[in-house]
Amino acid sequence: MDRAKLIIIIFTSILTFSALYAPQPIQPIIMEYFRVSQSSSALLTTVTMFPLSIAPIFYGYMLESVSAKRMLVVSLFVLASCQFLFYIATSFNILIELRVVEGLAIPAILTGIMTYISTMTTKGNVQKIMAIYISSTIIGGFSGRFFSGLISYYTNWRMMFIILGISLMVSVLLIGRLSDNKASITKLNARAIFEVLSIKKFTVIYIMIFSMFFMFEAVLNFIPYRMREINPASSSMLIGVMYTGYIMGIVTSLNSLKLIKLFRNEVNTILTGLVIFVISLVFFVQHNIYVMFLGMFIFCAGMFMTHTVASGYLNRLAESNKGVTNGLYVAFYYSGGTVGSIAPGIIYEKYGWNIFLLVLGIIMLCTIIFGRLTLRLDTKLCSERQ
Repeated sequence: MDRAKLIIIIFTSILTFSALYAPQPIQPIIMEYFRVSQSSSALLTTVTMFPLSIAPIFYGYMLESVSAKRMLVVSLFVLASCQFLFYIATSFNILIELRVVEGLAIPAILTGIMTYISTMTTKGNVQKIMAIYISSTIIGGFSGRFFSGLISYYTNWRMMFIILGISLMVSVLLIGRLSDNKASITKLNARAIFEVLSIKKFTVIYIMIFSMFFMFEAVLNFIPYRMREINPASSSMLIGVMYTGYIMGIVTSLNSLKLIKLFRNEVNTILTGLVIFVISLVFFVQHNIYVMFLGMFIFCAGMFMTHTVASGYLNRLAESNKGVTNGLYVAFYYSGGTVGSIAPGIIYEKYGWNIFLLVLGIIMLCTIIFGRLTLRLDTKLCSERQ
């Protein structure tokens, strides 16, 4: 993949993830503006995650017979239109409906991008390009949260969405200039999903990715409320700053090849990332926003270390059904996020923050043990690296 194409992919990824996470730091503000409950305002994330947990499988099938470029252009236009409508929305119900539509468009973009990369990049280079893509998603996730909080602080909570809408329209034009991957289009294989899931390593990694994003989204979705609990004066700007730890994800993803070499193979690296991830929960137990801020760096480093290596690993191993392989990855990833964005909140409201963290930690530890025992890190896994 040449540099110009890669820049367009990076730009599109950043904007897509910015659109996905922009409402998160301002959920308390929207809650107050529309006079809805905390759990209702959290739905702004949940209703978008839910389609992300199902639609990618359908889009993965589509990408076996439809070009990734065509899917990207249509879905980006829909996402851009939603931002303009979000800006002028007059009720909370309308916001929820728009977020559902976004939840249908975003997985088409993500599955399309991952498939475009895997089909337009040589097998030996796919881990590197995938790492760059993951880095751009991290920048997008951070930018959406940080600038949403910042812009809301200095203007109002709606302004971020008009900026996103205009930027996404620019992305539509740029994607339209990409060369098509028509050579990768094949006859639709109805059994593809079963063929992919029959590969033991793939299924185990999908389960691990589900649990990982479950915990990640749980912490990030409810940390604004925890900050308000610790200090009721916490502003949207301060909440946005909390997500600065995201930059560690950029560092770990861009150095993923070095990490794989350090830990000998991809699976070792994935499991090490999960261990770092769960240990970081200790920082969030503290009744101190500054300690939590530090913990966010470690938290994000572990999560994105796992995410970057896992996505590249699957795309390197996939000999066929690339669209379905990537669709399933996105589906498992966001189904974890969907459940994580709402279910742990019930524990938080009923039993408090520390029990909330304890439950997340237990789930993640069980996942690590399951992954370690199932994958059996032996010499066979090491030899798969070629």
